[in-house]
Amino acid sequence: MSGHLTTDRRWYALLILLAALAFGGIVVAAENVTGEQPLTGAPGVVARGDPVTISGIATGNPDAVYVWVFGQNYRLLSEPVDVGSDGIYRYTLERSETADLSPGRYFAIVQHPMGNGKQDVRVVSDSTISVPGGTTVDLAGLPADEAATALVDALNSPYSDDTYVMVSFMIEDPWIQIGGIRSTGG
Repeated sequence: MSGHLTTDRRWYALLILLAALAFGGIVVAAENVTGEQPLTGAPGVVARGDPVTISGIATGNPDAVYVWVFGQNYRLLSEPVDVGSDGIYRYTLERSETADLSPGRYFAIVQHPMGNGKQDVRVVSDSTISVPGGTTVDLAGLPADEAATALVDALNSPYSDDTYVMVSFMIEDPWIQIGGIRSTGG
């Protein structure tokens, strides 16, 4: 019976991947679905002003996962995202939000509270996170990549059972390319 469960989960993960590819998304990070780590998909390159959806599967029946996004001029800290009974979660940065984003690389981290159901690394004030073991880290003055690294370091603390998946995506200015124009002669 357990063989069927493993096979069903693998097929389900494959279907999620195919659905993401069919609708123009690129799955840039995928964890083994048999554990309690989230399977996350996000687009690779997005035109400024287009929506960005971060979605996936969180196993282990958590009520929520927490989305963190770090970019040059954007910070989203610990946004709780409900997880459906099927384990699927979805968070979207709407067009109105991405229209103001600077072109460049953005890091998205999905935090899973794991077995204790408790978010071990969390925001305690505007830009400061609490790290298990009693330490705090202020993310305000850090560039996007360093802020993402500081969060990952906190999540890797031996005092935290939380897991995470990190993906990155690029925001670019929109542009249109027009192929060669042919003369019809006259």
